[in-house]
Amino acid sequence: MLDPLPGPPRHMGPYRLLALIGAGGMGEVYLGREDRAGAPLVAVKTVRADLDVDHDFRTRFRREIAAARAVSSGTGTAALLGGDADAGVPWLATEYVPGPALAETVARCGPLPVPTVRALGARLARALAAVHAAQLLHRDLKPGNVLLTPEGPKLIDFGIAKAWDSGATALTATGMVVGTPGFMAPEQIEGAQAVVPASDVFAFGAVLCYAATGRGPFDDPEFASVIFRITQGDADLTAVPDELRETVAACLRTAPGERPGPIELARMLDSGPVDARVPWPTEVLSLFAEHREAVARCERDTAARSFAAADTAMAMGGGAGAGAVPVVAPPMPSTPPVPVGRRVSRRWPWLVAAAVVGAAVAVAAVVLPGGGGGSGGSGSGGEAPAHAAPGGPRVVTAYGSADHSGDFGPAATRAAVRPTGWKPWSVPRPAALDDRGSGCVLVRPRLICRDGKGAAAAFDAVTGRHRWTSRGFAAGPDDLQGVTADPPESDGTRVFVPSELGVTAVDAATGTVRWQHRLPRYTGLLALTYAKGVVYSAEFAVSPGTRLSRSTVVRARRAIDGHELWRTAPLPKPQGPLVAGDGRLYLAGEDGGVLALAAKDGARVASAPAATCLALLRHASDVLCWDLGHPGVRELDGRTLATRRTVAADVQPADPGPVVGQDGVLVVPVANEDTADPVDHFLTAYDWRTGRRLWRYGAPQETAGLALAGDRVLAFGAYALEGRNTSGDVNTLRRKDTPRTGPGTAGTALHLGQPLYLGGALFADTREHRIVSGYAP
Repeated sequence: MLDPLPGPPRHMGPYRLLALIGAGGMGEVYLGREDRAGAPLVAVKTVRADLDVDHDFRTRFRREIAAARAVSSGTGTAALLGGDADAGVPWLATEYVPGPALAETVARCGPLPVPTVRALGARLARALAAVHAAQLLHRDLKPGNVLLTPEGPKLIDFGIAKAWDSGATALTATGMVVGTPGFMAPEQIEGAQAVVPASDVFAFGAVLCYAATGRGPFDDPEFASVIFRITQGDADLTAVPDELRETVAACLRTAPGERPGPIELARMLDSGPVDARVPWPTEVLSLFAEHREAVARCERDTAARSFAAADTAMAMGGGAGAGAVPVVAPPMPSTPPVPVGRRVSRRWPWLVAAAVVGAAVAVAAVVLPGGGGGSGGSGSGGEAPAHAAPGGPRVVTAYGSADHSGDFGPAATRAAVRPTGWKPWSVPRPAALDDRGSGCVLVRPRLICRDGKGAAAAFDAVTGRHRWTSRGFAAGPDDLQGVTADPPESDGTRVFVPSELGVTAVDAATGTVRWQHRLPRYTGLLALTYAKGVVYSAEFAVSPGTRLSRSTVVRARRAIDGHELWRTAPLPKPQGPLVAGDGRLYLAGEDGGVLALAAKDGARVASAPAATCLALLRHASDVLCWDLGHPGVRELDGRTLATRRTVAADVQPADPGPVVGQDGVLVVPVANEDTADPVDHFLTAYDWRTGRRLWRYGAPQETAGLALAGDRVLAFGAYALEGRNTSGDVNTLRRKDTPRTGPGTAGTALHLGQPLYLGGALFADTREHRIVSGYAP
């Protein structure tokens, strides 16, 4: 009945829109709430975004707000809480009435008993009297504008209300017929100038007839017949109970002056106490309960999408749970946040003259103890050992696996391996870390994140508490020319921190620098990876002079002490990460070609000169190659680099690149060529063994990251994180909002770096100088 809105949080004024209540020809009504504790639910009416909102339209909307404000609350009308006719999309907010409309109630429960109609009518008549006391005419009283609650009815929607003395142009143009056929008075059909308070009474009588019989007094399949019968006073009241027929007939008299007033009608219908309870039938009471549960369920589902909220099934160690969620991404909000950053270019910015470095969004700094200097790390002191849950990997890298396949394995979603006592957290980066580098590695029980100069900071994975900050290279204002995003690597004891200036090995427990190698001037680090006790790095050098020369070498260093084991002769400049496996090191050339080097001595052992790859990954001892400009994912023989086949040849991969899992499912992100479609990316899955397409779904808007976690596909974009099973079952989709700079839904969305996944939790740094951890979708 009320499904949470998919996609990024949307706001109208101070209200977050939670769910769509209903829509009409001119506007939409949403369930909403302010972003503050204890705020009540509201109904937010907005104008359809595709309408031409001109000056006259805003004038009419402004008068609707004034009309709703003029009616005092507590009189059977929904109180106005706010509105803005001058906003980009005009809106108004009233108190939310958690009950069905009279139209829905009669349609589902049948005509109401006479005592119920009497009590309902008396309260509705008093509400109409309050409207008239404010010198307003409602002009659209009908079953759909009467909401029911256990306490009684609420009259809503003053969209075409009119002040008594405002003339024909108050809210509608001269001669325009306004209202709903079947519930309009004869004089209303003649035009706006003829409408009087008794016109609302006529509609009131038609509403009473509908409540008592399930039909309006002028119901007819032909619109012209309805209008004719109204003007002729041809009301069909044969089904109206005797106890009500005289009152209804009095309301439907053709001459306005002969109709009773609202106060008189209230006395005629129910002379008892004003605050007496309405005798609702059991079926209607059940309908009230259904609406209350729908609201509660909507709020639960909305809360579950919070970055800090656990999915019940996942928290219990089970699967993804049930409950379908719409899979199509929503339209962009009216004021979108800054687009999330795409994959960092491998055309390294420090090689370009006058490179421009984008500044990160400023967030109020919280300086924690420690911050560099000295030969070792600086910490917050007195570290209490974190309690790591049994099982699961000790090291989790941003690549997911040693094959750089993007698969974090089953432990990524298994709650049993989550560190004991973990709860979602968000902390600032230490002030000693610059904004020229990003990326983290999880070396349990610590999350360790880098900066641009080779420094790193450790945080307790359970609480986010700062543990230490290591020193990086001494760097002047012109030494760091770019912003790099190669993540650190680890052997479980040391963390290898990349920087464009070189490589630093840091003790994972204390932050002490174990070894450090600074690159020569005019040389930059392109890539770094770790495998079986060896740290491999690709280094690109520019030799200035009359003839500019460039060269790349790959270097291998012993992880324990940094001792150089070997370096290659000059190689083509690589792009993308270095990938190690089966005694080989693979790299893709920026100008084309793939090379395989022997891990023991760096000798070339295979090449594929014709292959064009933006990045490589491994799966089942073979090398997978993909590129933005070529369709499909090519499978290269891990020994010879000969092309075996192309999988997903019907699509062209897009950033952030494909991933492949241990269960043999390949997931490829694909850009949507239809720029008018709110879904800007799709995820397409294939059976790796057979190449058969399995499914295709819309991805989060501005998709920036993709990973696998056992049988889960995890993706994040500018506004949301999504997870679904690799089977493609729509009932397994889970969606969470990205964390934000302010509490609740206040502030703007944070821009996540590549997350790490363990035990159903997510760990990531952000462009806004925060380190965060929350529940994975």
